[in-house]
Amino acid sequence: MAYKNILVSLCGRGDEKKVIEASIKMAKANNGNLTFIHVNEPHAGEMSMMMNALPPKYTESDIYDRVSAIDEASANSSTITIIKSESIPKAISAAAEGQDILVLGHRKQNIFKKNFFDSVDEGIMNSVDCPVLVVPK
Repeated sequence: MAYKNILVSLCGRGDEKKVIEASIKMAKANNGNLTFIHVNEPHAGEMSMMMNALPPKYTESDIYDRVSAIDEASANSSTITIIKSESIPKAISAAAEGQDILVLGHRKQNIFKKNFFDSVDEGIMNSVDCPVLVVPK
């Protein structure tokens, strides 16, 4: 199956070079269209009353910079979507409707996290209808 419409989920941590490279390679091999997506949590980038660190708020420009650092032509021809949502899996699942494949990265979890927490990646994979390519980070 040729994957023409490729959705690439980026968390924005900066460890996603392999994810971006794999998606660009797939798009070039299939003459496909890339859409990069990031989901900001509702309060990302804001000050916390509890003085704990909230996740940063990413913009289209931030994602463009990460993709263009690897392949500027692909960055220029791709679509970048930023969504605000409390549920990352639900937001990615909705965005994946009509896509041929979803590409995302996954970091191995230590034993503690593996036994007590579900990963966001697992939640995404359980909720999307299209095939998923998981790229180890």
